[in-house]
Amino acid sequence: MKRLLVSFLLAFAGIAIAQDSARQLARILAEKGVLTNDELVNIERAEANDAVRLLSAALYQKGILTQAEMARVSGPATVAPGEVRFVPVVATTTTPAVHTAQPQSTTRQTAEIPAVTSASHFPVQIYGTVLWNAFYNTAGTNIEDIPLLGTKRGTDPFENFGMTARQTRFGLRYQGPEVMGGGKLSGNVELDLFGGKAPLGNGVSMDLVRLRLAYGRVDWHDFSIEAGQDWAVFSPLNPTSLASFAIPSMSASGNPWIRSPQFRFDWRSDAAKPTRVLLQLAALDPNVGDNVTTTVVDSRAPGIGERGRGPAVESRLAVIGKIGDRDATVGVSGHYGRGDNVGVVGGVTVGRPVDSWGVNLDYTLPLDKHFALSGEAFVGRALGLFSVAAGQSVLPLGTPGEHGVLGRGGWVQGQINFNSKWQMNLAYGLESDKGRNLRTGDRAKNQTYMANLMYKLTPHITWAWEWRRFLTDYRNQQAVNAIGDTANMAIAYIF
Repeated sequence: MKRLLVSFLLAFAGIAIAQDSARQLARILAEKGVLTNDELVNIERAEANDAVRLLSAALYQKGILTQAEMARVSGPATVAPGEVRFVPVVATTTTPAVHTAQPQSTTRQTAEIPAVTSASHFPVQIYGTVLWNAFYNTAGTNIEDIPLLGTKRGTDPFENFGMTARQTRFGLRYQGPEVMGGGKLSGNVELDLFGGKAPLGNGVSMDLVRLRLAYGRVDWHDFSIEAGQDWAVFSPLNPTSLASFAIPSMSASGNPWIRSPQFRFDWRSDAAKPTRVLLQLAALDPNVGDNVTTTVVDSRAPGIGERGRGPAVESRLAVIGKIGDRDATVGVSGHYGRGDNVGVVGGVTVGRPVDSWGVNLDYTLPLDKHFALSGEAFVGRALGLFSVAAGQSVLPLGTPGEHGVLGRGGWVQGQINFNSKWQMNLAYGLESDKGRNLRTGDRAKNQTYMANLMYKLTPHITWAWEWRRFLTDYRNQQAVNAIGDTANMAIAYIF
C-alpha cells in the first residue's frame, strides 16, 4: 500500500512543478489524514515551487518518501533531507507534536544558498521573530510592557508609555538521522531577549537572553520520547497575541503555563482515522514556583517542590476529530507534585507538606472556516510555577496558605479570520483564589478582557493592534482594587 502511495505521489508531483498542483494534492492528503491541517496551511500559502518542496519534505519526515525519491521530486539541491520550512501561521496552541505554536518561522532555501548544517552534517533550520512593541498603560501594573495585573490603587497612579524589542525570539531546529528502529531524531533550542536588563545606567534597552526551549526528540510512527525543556503537558493552549509574546496572554488570568525541564512520552493512534487519540505522560522538575533569594548569583538552592525529593508528574489525554475538514481537539490534563514548605516556628525549623496539583480542560473548536473557539478551565493548588496565584501560591508557615493556595479559573477566545490577511481575536480570562487561604491584602481575583486585530502585510510581516483591560481585586481591601487599560501596537518580522 505504501509503495502504491509513493508511486502516485511521484507521478502527481511531476505534474505539480508545471501546473502548480501541489496544493490540490496536499488537500487530498490532508483529507486522508496523511498531512495535518497546519502542514496543509503552510503548503497552500507557499509559492508554487516552494509548495512542491514543502510537500515532499513533509512526506519524507513521515517516512512515505525516501531521500532518493524526494530528490526525484524536488531535485537534489533544493531541500536538504528532513528539512521542512514553515510559513507564519497564527494559532492558539503550544504543545509540540500536537499543535502549531504561536507565529512560527520560515527559512528561505534555494539552489544557490545551501542549507545550514550541524557539525554532524545534518540540516539545521534557523528561525525567529523580530518583534517591536509600543505600549500605553493607564494605571500601575506588575510589568510595564506586558501587564498581567494591576498594582494596588494609590501605589502607582501614573500613566506610562514605552517601546521595546525584548520579545524578539530566535532558535534552531535540528533534523537528525534515523535511530533505533526507524525513529527520527530532532531537536530544538529557542531563546528570547526577555531575561532582564543589564545592570547599567543605560541598560534599559540592553536586553538579556533567556532560555525558552532546549530538547531532543525521537519520533516513531505512533509514539515519541523527549527529554529537555519544553512546554508542559498540563494546560497546553495559549490565546493569540503579539502584545503578549514572551509571556502568554491571560497569564495570571486563567491561563496556567510553563516551559519546564522534563522527560516525556507521547502515544498517538492511527493518523488515518477520522478520530484520533493522543496520550502524553511526563516527569518534570518539581518546582512549584516559590522564590528563593540568595546572595550568590550562580547558586541554586532547593525550593519547596525540590524538597519533596521526587519529580512532578503530568498526563494529558486528548481526542482529535473533525469539524468539516478541520481538526477539533478536546483534552484533559493533570499535574501533581509533592513539596515541603520549610520555615521557623517558635525558634524551631519545621516543615509542612505541600501538594501541588491541578486539573485542566482544553478545547480547540474550528466551528467555521472563518471562526474558531478555544480555551481552558482549571482548578488546582500551589500552582505558582504556572502563574496561578503567582507570588503567593505557597504562603509562609503559620498562615492559612502554608499548604498552598487553591485557585480556579479559565479563559476563552473567539478567533475570526476575515480572509488570508486579516484576523481578530476576542478573549476573556479569570483567576479566582480561595479566600480562606489568603491574608488580608493578598490578590483574590484577576480578570482580563482582550481584543486584537492582526494584519499580515506579507508572509513575513504582521502588524497588530491590541487593547486589554485588567481588573485586580485584593482580599479585604476593596479601596485599593485596580482597574486599568493597556494599548499595544506590534510589528513582527518572521524569518
